[in-house]
Amino acid sequence: MKIKLLIFNLLPLVFYAQVGINTTNPTQTLDVNGSLRVRGITQVGSAAAAKDSIMAFDSDGVVKYISANSIASSADPGSVKVATNSTLSGDGSTSNPLGIAQQGAIANQVLTWNGTSWIPANQAGASNWLLTGNSNATSSNFLGTINDVPMSIKSNNTTMLEFGRRETLGLYESTSTLAPYNQKDASVSYVRGSNGISALQFEASGASFYKPIVFTDTSGNFLMRGSSAGTDFFELGSTGTNDNGQLLFTIGDDGNEPMIFRKYNYSPVAYVEMMRLQGTGLNSNVRAGINMNGTTANSTLQVNGSVSQSIATISASTTLDETQFTVICNNSSNITVSLPNASDCPGRMYILKKNTSSGTVSVSSFINSLGTSVTSITTGVYQLQSDGTNWQQIN
Repeated sequence: MKIKLLIFNLLPLVFYAQVGINTTNPTQTLDVNGSLRVRGITQVGSAAAAKDSIMAFDSDGVVKYISANSIASSADPGSVKVATNSTLSGDGSTSNPLGIAQQGAIANQVLTWNGTSWIPANQAGASNWLLTGNSNATSSNFLGTINDVPMSIKSNNTTMLEFGRRETLGLYESTSTLAPYNQKDASVSYVRGSNGISALQFEASGASFYKPIVFTDTSGNFLMRGSSAGTDFFELGSTGTNDNGQLLFTIGDDGNEPMIFRKYNYSPVAYVEMMRLQGTGLNSNVRAGINMNGTTANSTLQVNGSVSQSIATISASTTLDETQFTVICNNSSNITVSLPNASDCPGRMYILKKNTSSGTVSVSSFINSLGTSVTSITTGVYQLQSDGTNWQQIN
């Protein structure tokens, strides 16, 4: 019997198809429309049985079934990690589906890591100062510092306002004898500026031009300017340079606005004007009135009331100065009354009176009512005034 050996080339049989389970239109090689449960799969790399295994893709595309307890160490980078309730602490019940115990947490708290374990803590937004506004401010929730450092408010990365103790802010002057600069523990609100200039401005919608402002300048002067009646303004403060300071009061815009000093009576309620300084147009003429009751003075100085001038009695030689006005010479011996230089005090007036017939009163040269230069006075009254060159008798 002859046996013929037939040799077949066994080539791999490859079927290209899509298999669907519970679907008539599969879109993948294996398309399962439903749940997939894996039982009794041996865990990769060990003989331990996997319970509640997790399916993940290997780097070469092979599906692996990995125990949930080993997912963190066994799953490849990029794999999807899925944990079940039983892998987390807790009972996994309906009331605690993720198995995380309450741990004493209250409403709006979160879990935070304290270095050892996860513990409940208040949300940051529950106590921190929010940019969107805050409704939980209390005596313990505030914007500020609890240590001895300045509390700063900045704009354009430049400090605009600081709060703190005078010493903390660097404003304490230990050698000063003037308060409050020598009070190191005093509370200070410090308005900062650029190049030595700072300002505090107020809103005034009714002011047309001169918005209310408190400000400094490069010479160290401090001024306050305020709006008045829409288009006018007032200003008070300091001015000057290089140790030549001045105290400045300004009122106006067109030159006719009065500067009024008044007092307030509580009962009966009333304002009483005491003094009024007022310009009379765009010139240097100024009128001052006392007790004017709201009217403009009719002269450079108008006083509705009495006027008091100094008066003194002398019996010895005396040199007159700006503190004297009426001088009564009550001497029985010879004395001399020296007048200041007429050129040093134009317009100044003195009244000299000699009471006694005895004794002689010699006086610096003056022009009497007859136009003659004299150097003494006799019994009577002499009213003298400087014209800038000579003393003139004007009575």
